Amino acid sequence: QRLKAKRDSNREGKRENVGERAREWVRERERAGRMSADLKRQVKIKTGIVKRLRKELAMYEQEKVQNDKRVEDMRASGADTYDIRQAERVADESAMMIPDCKGRFDAAFSDLEKLVDAEKANDEIKDTEEYKLAVEALEA
Repeated sequence: QRLKAKRDSNREGKRENVGERAREWVRERERAGRMSADLKRQVKIKTGIVKRLRKELAMYEQEKVQNDKRVEDMRASGADTYDIRQAERVADESAMMIPDCKGRFDAAFSDLEKLVDAEKANDEIKDTEEYKLAVEALEA
């Protein structure tokens, strides 16, 4: 009877180990799923930042050209010096925004580039739409 009780307790112990291993496996899969979702989210956010900053930089550059042209037109037409100085200040403010925006764009671009390079081998993320959009944003 003692041997039977010992065998039964060993069997139950093995079952508990199998159950614990199964639960651990499920936890690992859930963590991997969350990591994949978090990674997709990071890629999507960083891609959006790069796209937005690229547009913003283009708009500042376009605005600078327009303001410079406006100042030249005012000078050519003989406008009041006060108006010309005000237009020059506006043009200078636009010009000052370009280096700041360029720095933010370069930082965001390198962040996205590092993330894409780091996840090149990850097949889970590599086939997603977010990853493809990120690669397109880097190539554009």
